[in-house]
Amino acid sequence: MDIKFRITKYLAVSALAMLLLGACSKNNIYINYPDEENNGGSSGSGNDDNNGNPAKENALITFSASVEGRNITRAMSPMGKGLQSWLCAYTANTSNNITGAPVAQGNYVTSSPGVLTGNLGYKMYLSNAIYSFYAVSCNSTSPAPTFTNGLSEPLSNGVDYLWWHAVHQDIASSQVNIPITYQHAATQVVVAIAGGENITLNKILSATITPPKPGAIMDLSTGIITSEVSYDKAADMGINDFTVQYIMLPVKSSSPMTLTLELMVNGESFSRTYTTPLTPPNNLLSAGNSYLFRAVINENSISFANVSVKEWTEVDESGNPLYPVQD
Repeated sequence: MDIKFRITKYLAVSALAMLLLGACSKNNIYINYPDEENNGGSSGSGNDDNNGNPAKENALITFSASVEGRNITRAMSPMGKGLQSWLCAYTANTSNNITGAPVAQGNYVTSSPGVLTGNLGYKMYLSNAIYSFYAVSCNSTSPAPTFTNGLSEPLSNGVDYLWWHAVHQDIASSQVNIPITYQHAATQVVVAIAGGENITLNKILSATITPPKPGAIMDLSTGIITSEVSYDKAADMGINDFTVQYIMLPVKSSSPMTLTLELMVNGESFSRTYTTPLTPPNNLLSAGNSYLFRAVINENSISFANVSVKEWTEVDESGNPLYPVQD
């Protein structure tokens, strides 16, 4: 009787084992043992706070960039290849004030026109929340200025500072592309030169202008660069054909700048030098504006037909206009 019982028990256990092995071929079997101290608490899977799924915690933020040609018309074009930018993110607040360090920041370069790629493989990851984003560039291969508590280091003339912001952006998915539309934060003076009565222009040898003193500061939250009221020593202007230009810090002054031109005219074997005051319209050269002065060269003087705000004149790394101003 005892032998018969043991055989029956053995067959039953073997059948159960075969059943379990068959089930394991399709599904994993987990046995949760109660935690005696915690009265059967967490399963320990690590998914209760999404730590097991980084995509639910950290969103990849990518950026594309364009530059406005003029603050009034909002015309824009993709940012050129090889140009540096600094991008950062702050936790959003109702006042949009900036204090302390950003929650994320990195240096980027346009790997192709309009496409920003993090330097040295940097990628920006943020947890799902609401952020305010800021970006600054010198619109060149040089790095952007550094910022501390939302204020820049002292800035220089001759630099095409760009600025952008997007506040209260809700990051709620695993990957978000944010388009950047940069605005010009400095100001630009362009002089288109024409010959007057009995004057035929042959060539511009040099051009200088007295910009404001350097050292102005940019507020990262607004992109505003403080306006200067006094002028520095003369700086060389970029030249293309009969157009000269210079990018400078914003100006607020009733005093004129000084423009000096060295020209070859009328086929002469010697150059002529003309020096003239250049007064900012309404005593202002505002951030983001490109001011076109149309100068007429007379026998012994320079006169100005008019001044207008126009599309930003694009320049090369040396500050020379890429294209002369067209009438």
